[in-house]
Amino acid sequence: MDEGLYFEEYNEDWSYETKPRTITDEHIRTFVDLHGFHTPTFTDLSYVQGSKDYGGRLSPGLLVLCMAEGLVLEAGLTRRRGIFLMELTPQFKKPVYAGDSIVNRVRMHSKRLSSKPDRGIVVTAHEVVTNKGEVAITYHSTRMIRTREFVESATQAA
Repeated sequence: MDEGLYFEEYNEDWSYETKPRTITDEHIRTFVDLHGFHTPTFTDLSYVQGSKDYGGRLSPGLLVLCMAEGLVLEAGLTRRRGIFLMELTPQFKKPVYAGDSIVNRVRMHSKRLSSKPDRGIVVTAHEVVTNKGEVAITYHSTRMIRTREFVESATQAA
């Protein structure tokens, strides 16, 4: 999408499924190093391979959530319409491993106008689903979204 949806375009039957994205060993290593998730669960492959609790190189749930939100942004759902992300409420349901692919299934949950007529609050429900058909994460995202009354200033448009 070149431009995302205006507040008015979200209706009760609106939904969208993102393209898939594969989570790699490199994604996990980079995320773990950047955020200090230095625990054997994420850094020691022999530890997870020798444990009955793990089925492979585990991806941090927050990495999966970030990638799922990235899929929404890459799709352009909020491009030039989203003002800011107000809240995420994730529930982590199943593990995601290196080599798994995810899609983000998004549907409109609720919406309301804000106190300003040029913006509204949109809550979308998300299911992050793996290539195995498992729902790994569910969450609601709350975003402030422009209405059609929004007028962009000349400096913002440049």
